[in-house]
Amino acid sequence: MRIDMDLHSALIEVRGIVTSRNVRALYVIARRANAMVPHLSLVVDLRHAAVQPEPMDELTTSSRVGRLPAASDPYNAPCELRILEPMAA
Repeated sequence: MRIDMDLHSALIEVRGIVTSRNVRALYVIARRANAMVPHLSLVVDLRHAAVQPEPMDELTTSSRVGRLPAASDPYNAPCELRILEPMAA
Protein backbone atom coordinates (compact mmCIF):
# COMPACT_ATOMS: atom_id res chain seq x y z
CA MET A 1 0.00 0.00 0.00
CA ARG A 2 1.22 3.49 -0.84
CA ILE A 3 -0.21 6.77 0.41
CA ASP A 4 0.63 9.91 -1.56
CA MET A 5 2.40 12.71 0.24
CA ASP A 6 -0.54 15.12 0.12
CA LEU A 7 -2.73 12.46 1.79
CA HIS A 8 -5.43 12.56 -0.87
CA SER A 9 -5.16 8.99 -2.07
CA ALA A 10 -3.78 5.56 -1.27
CA LEU A 11 -2.99 2.77 -3.69
CA ILE A 12 -3.52 -0.84 -2.69
CA GLU A 13 -1.85 -2.99 -5.33
CA VAL A 14 -3.08 -6.59 -5.38
CA ARG A 15 -1.34 -9.54 -7.02
CA GLY A 16 -2.28 -13.21 -7.05
CA ILE A 17 -5.75 -14.66 -6.71
CA VAL A 18 -8.54 -12.87 -4.81
CA THR A 19 -11.11 -15.25 -3.37
CA SER A 20 -14.16 -14.80 -1.18
CA ARG A 21 -12.01 -15.88 1.79
CA ASN A 22 -8.93 -13.71 1.31
CA VAL A 23 -10.77 -10.57 0.15
CA ARG A 24 -11.36 -9.95 3.88
CA ALA A 25 -7.66 -9.10 4.25
CA LEU A 26 -8.06 -6.48 1.53
CA TYR A 27 -10.99 -4.98 3.42
CA VAL A 28 -8.90 -4.82 6.62
CA ILE A 29 -6.20 -2.83 4.79
CA ALA A 30 -8.81 -0.54 3.23
CA ARG A 31 -10.54 0.04 6.57
CA ARG A 32 -7.28 0.91 8.32
CA ALA A 33 -6.24 3.35 5.58
CA ASN A 34 -9.72 4.89 5.61
CA ALA A 35 -9.56 5.32 9.40
CA MET A 36 -6.08 6.91 9.29
CA VAL A 37 -6.91 9.72 6.89
CA PRO A 38 -10.41 11.19 6.53
CA HIS A 39 -11.70 11.59 2.94
CA LEU A 40 -8.87 9.47 1.55
CA SER A 41 -9.48 8.12 -1.95
CA LEU A 42 -8.57 4.42 -1.93
CA VAL A 43 -7.54 2.92 -5.25
CA VAL A 44 -7.57 -0.88 -5.34
CA ASP A 45 -5.42 -1.96 -8.27
CA LEU A 46 -6.51 -5.44 -9.37
CA ARG A 47 -4.91 -5.21 -12.82
CA HIS A 48 -2.31 -7.86 -11.96
CA ALA A 49 -4.64 -10.11 -9.99
CA ALA A 50 -7.09 -12.87 -10.79
CA VAL A 51 -10.35 -12.10 -9.01
CA GLN A 52 -13.14 -14.60 -8.54
CA PRO A 53 -16.65 -13.33 -9.43
CA GLU A 54 -18.06 -13.12 -5.87
CA PRO A 55 -15.30 -10.89 -4.40
CA MET A 56 -15.32 -8.79 -7.59
CA ASP A 57 -19.06 -8.20 -7.11
CA GLU A 58 -18.48 -7.27 -3.45
CA LEU A 59 -15.71 -4.82 -4.32
CA THR A 60 -17.77 -3.26 -7.09
CA THR A 61 -20.73 -2.85 -4.73
CA SER A 62 -18.53 -1.29 -2.06
CA SER A 63 -17.17 1.15 -4.62
CA ARG A 64 -20.66 2.05 -5.84
CA VAL A 65 -22.22 2.56 -2.37
CA GLY A 66 -19.14 4.24 -0.86
CA ARG A 67 -18.88 1.89 2.12
CA LEU A 68 -17.03 -1.30 2.99
CA PRO A 69 -19.11 -4.40 3.82
CA ALA A 70 -20.66 -4.25 7.31
CA ALA A 71 -18.70 -7.32 8.42
CA SER A 72 -15.47 -5.50 7.59
CA ASP A 73 -16.40 -2.12 9.04
CA PRO A 74 -18.97 -2.26 11.85
CA TYR A 75 -18.90 1.56 12.06
CA ASN A 76 -20.06 1.81 8.43
CA ALA A 77 -17.77 4.76 7.73
CA PRO A 78 -17.92 6.37 4.30
CA CYS A 79 -15.17 4.99 2.08
CA GLU A 80 -14.20 6.35 -1.31
CA LEU A 81 -13.10 3.18 -3.08
CA ARG A 82 -12.05 3.07 -6.72
CA ILE A 83 -11.39 -0.25 -8.42
CA LEU A 84 -8.92 -0.79 -11.25
CA GLU A 85 -10.31 -3.99 -12.72
CA PRO A 86 -8.25 -7.05 -13.64
CA MET A 87 -6.86 -7.23 -17.15
CA ALA A 88 -8.51 -9.73 -19.45
CA ALA A 89 -6.61 -13.03 -19.58
